[in-house]
Amino acid sequence: SYLQNIFENKGDDWGEKKIIEICRLVNGKAYKKKELLDDGKYRVLRVGNLFTSKHWYYSDLELAEDKYIDSGDLIYAWSASFGPRTWTEEKVIYHYHIWKVIPDYELVTKEFLYVLFEWDKEKIKKAEGTGTTMIHVGKGSMEQREILLPPIKEQKIIVQKLDTLSLKTKKIEAIYTQKI
Repeated sequence: SYLQNIFENKGDDWGEKKIIEICRLVNGKAYKKKELLDDGKYRVLRVGNLFTSKHWYYSDLELAEDKYIDSGDLIYAWSASFGPRTWTEEKVIYHYHIWKVIPDYELVTKEFLYVLFEWDKEKIKKAEGTGTTMIHVGKGSMEQREILLPPIKEQKIIVQKLDTLSLKTKKIEAIYTQKI
């Protein structure tokens, strides 16, 4: 794949960094049952809402600012289902099994971090995953995970090329679907 080739043929100006050196992973709140309401001021984003569940809980709690996710924020589901997402809806508060990812923009773009997390998620599950019935990735082990990081200028080029490839793939899939 394009990304595999990029990471295997990295430039000399790429550096090894730990995840904790390029972004903050902020856990959501571990809610008590009585805090999850059928109606309220804020929707509570849970992992299931990202993948399978249309049922939402609500809360009237007022929390620290980093316990809210707003449109455009990068998040990472780390329990049962895995992977990054860019939140595209209104402001919500979020459950403990989701990290809000706050990049250090001097080192990494949010878009490149998304691509990196998406590319690496199966390796992360194998290397860092624990648990038998509900596999999860610990925050501490994720923060210590080492990655190869290109300079910002190259990060932007990589993301742009991937966006172009994704658009071309979607066009080809649409043509193929019409012919079937």
